Amino acid sequence: MTVELRTHDAVERAESERERIEGKVAAYERFAERVREASPDAGQRAATSTRSAPGQSAGDALAVGTSSVGNADGISVVREAFRDIVLPYADADSLPEAMADELSPDLAAALSPAAGAFAPGLADQLVLRAETRTEECQLLADATATERDRAREVADELDAVTDWVAETDETPLLQLGFEDLRERHDRLADRRETCDRLVGERQATIRGTRREGLTGIRERELLDHLYGDFEESHPILADLTRVDDLLADCQRAVRRHLCARV
Repeated sequence: MTVELRTHDAVERAESERERIEGKVAAYERFAERVREASPDAGQRAATSTRSAPGQSAGDALAVGTSSVGNADGISVVREAFRDIVLPYADADSLPEAMADELSPDLAAALSPAAGAFAPGLADQLVLRAETRTEECQLLADATATERDRAREVADELDAVTDWVAETDETPLLQLGFEDLRERHDRLADRRETCDRLVGERQATIRGTRREGLTGIRERELLDHLYGDFEESHPILADLTRVDDLLADCQRAVRRHLCARV
């Protein structure tokens, strides 16, 4: 008797999503750096620093100051940076929608082609928003890693149970004596208790009463995000139910043989 487990799929989904979110963390870090480089203040700082350097000619200072991104061009540079770096990780497909969703409608408007040039303080606002999104994404990545580890622990325990069932099924019940049958029944009961324990722990996780590493993340929203497109919205609980049903069937078969030998 075998059962197909989706918990392994849950582990893979959580890990792939963690990797994707970690990529988004790195993307926002790169985006923030591009914003700093595109800021009109960057050119002014570079020019000031060059003019104050000993032995630097006025011509060299002018060359450095004018080599940075211009005020009008900065908007285009930031839009391109967002498109190339952040957009691949955004839920929205179009650039305007993604900028409004990821940054904010106000910042997206300030970066529109119609804006023309950097508004005062825009670069600082963009960097602050990018840093906030980095922190949020890292928090989600950490929460997803925690869910992956929990799913993997359940998968390991379920594998141990199903492997034991497959191994014991190799010996037909007719070949077992009364005491061996009773022992088989007790060992099945022990494994059903394991399933009950895992169900209780999983339900506590879903209710949010186990929140190690998940501060600021709602457990149900995380699970919906990870498993929303699964056939079963709670694949781990579904697996636990399937395995418990398998064990119950095995117990009933053993009890029939026990009763027949009394």
